[in-house]
Amino acid sequence: MARLLRRLEEELYVQYSRICVHGATECPEFCDDEPEMYHATATVHSEAWDAEPPPPGPGWRLIERANITAETGVIQLGVMDGGGQDFLIGPPLFEYGLSVHVEDGGPLLRWSFRFWPIRDVFDPLVHLRPKELAGSAPPPEPRRVPVPVSTAGQWAAMRGEGDARRTAATRGLLDPIARMFNVTQEDPVSLALNPDRAPTFLIPSRPLHEELDLRDKEAGGSYRMWRWERETADGEPPDGHLMTGRVVHVRDVHGRRVLASGIVTMLGMEDGHYRVRDAEPHEAARVLCSEETWPG
Repeated sequence: MARLLRRLEEELYVQYSRICVHGATECPEFCDDEPEMYHATATVHSEAWDAEPPPPGPGWRLIERANITAETGVIQLGVMDGGGQDFLIGPPLFEYGLSVHVEDGGPLLRWSFRFWPIRDVFDPLVHLRPKELAGSAPPPEPRRVPVPVSTAGQWAAMRGEGDARRTAATRGLLDPIARMFNVTQEDPVSLALNPDRAPTFLIPSRPLHEELDLRDKEAGGSYRMWRWERETADGEPPDGHLMTGRVVHVRDVHGRRVLASGIVTMLGMEDGHYRVRDAEPHEAARVLCSEETWPG
């Protein structure tokens, strides 16, 4: 039986009865032709399921069924300039089923978007191709290497329904206290991407050193990150982080420091910093595959 993982309700501005899915490849657009309105405010329900859900029930009219590919698993609904909240539908670079409904005959304009994962579509030749810099040589010819294939259930985005409910309940109790003391709370996407509460760490969004730069990365994706660290006697990082896919590239003997890299998963932004955790094995497998595919 299909299980509802997450739900979001929001008010969105709609032009010409059209809503786009931002965060999916090619930004697919969905339209209700009866009636067509120039502009209106609609109540939009987004739902993430672990399998194809049953129909929403009487009173809802199907507009379209489609298959889409999510870039990081985090999408936003809205008109062409976006406007919706971040919503985690599942793992990155998966094909998803989507059914779009509108409420028939109601006094208010209401939409329903329901997403569920179908299959892993990761391809290092397409999704993690190295960027070409102006004036530089083109990337080398790719190697043929085994491509990891995962199931949706392996990913953090599909786990922790009970934890998510308890966290939501706790947040509801703590919200007034947090507002009183101006405490910043972790956003729902960040919580859902780390249901097992693995240790996390923060990276400045405007770092002094280029090796820390994650400014072109998105929540839900996994990436290799570099940083300088203080050298320790046992060779372990001082803070215990950056362990997945760890490589020590340079040793600064005089400065007693090392330039190391590891694979992290982006959880989101917090107080001007990126919050990340060490990547899980299936997340790191994609990055390692891309590094083997595109040598150098």
